[in-house]
Amino acid sequence: MQTSGVAIDFSRRFMPEHLTPLFHTACYARLTREQRLRYNQLHSFYLNEQTIFFESAMAQHILRAFTMRELPASLATGLETFIAEEAAHSEMFRQLNRLCWPDVYSKEDFYFVRLAFMSSICLRKWVKHARMFPFFLWILLIQEERALFYAREFLKEAGELEPNFVAVQRRHLADEAGHILWDQELLNLIWPQMTKGSRIFNARLFAWMMGEYFTTPKRSGLRVVAELIKKFPALQPLWPELRTEMLELSRNERFNLLCYSREVTPKTFARFDQWLEFRPVNKAFPSYQPLSDISKSLK
Repeated sequence: MQTSGVAIDFSRRFMPEHLTPLFHTACYARLTREQRLRYNQLHSFYLNEQTIFFESAMAQHILRAFTMRELPASLATGLETFIAEEAAHSEMFRQLNRLCWPDVYSKEDFYFVRLAFMSSICLRKWVKHARMFPFFLWILLIQEERALFYAREFLKEAGELEPNFVAVQRRHLADEAGHILWDQELLNLIWPQMTKGSRIFNARLFAWMMGEYFTTPKRSGLRVVAELIKKFPALQPLWPELRTEMLELSRNERFNLLCYSREVTPKTFARFDQWLEFRPVNKAFPSYQPLSDISKSLK
């Protein structure tokens, strides 16, 4: 694992505070410094779990599905590199979590991310048929762009954050730009060849899956807060407010802009503008507004 080579410093935040959901709630101001620090660290473990899940349970299977079709030689070679790097990333974040919380992560990769057994089985089978459901390529692109933005935010605060977490994000950043280029090459090759009806169907599947699993905090995000309360039982009376405010983040403009926006995911949003089937996607991404609508509002 490419860390800083030093022991974990638990006196520091593990990630930028503004990237954590609870930071954007009114309740956050009522937490002590110690409680905020522990929440930050717990959410960092969850962010690492998200990366492991996305890159091992989804991205590698999606990419392998496309290596089985005829591709330009440079793209085929690129995808093999892409797959190998995703596996390396998963291991890097896995080892970091184990180093920080061995009682949990020496036994399993996931503590906060939990899919129901049947949902997990269905997803694993589904991603292996990504050629039939190319909306998965859009998920790859938008998640890789978001990861690139997050890594840059880590590096902006490198002097304040835990060095091992900064080190793995620096390594992640080094590879993500290439991944985004390969995602776009695949989309350029595949999406225009699809029928209009198939594109509409896949765009709807994309919006549904993003809204269900990848946007505002729901199940896993609340588990992070519940774990914080285990550590600080005095917070138990605050749980109803914490839960409500976390769920209400779906209507928090600042938080939504930090998740997916023209600043965070510029290439994906620009591609939404090119294809009419993505006009309704703002149900999953409240921050998305087609450029044509923005132009009209400025007149």
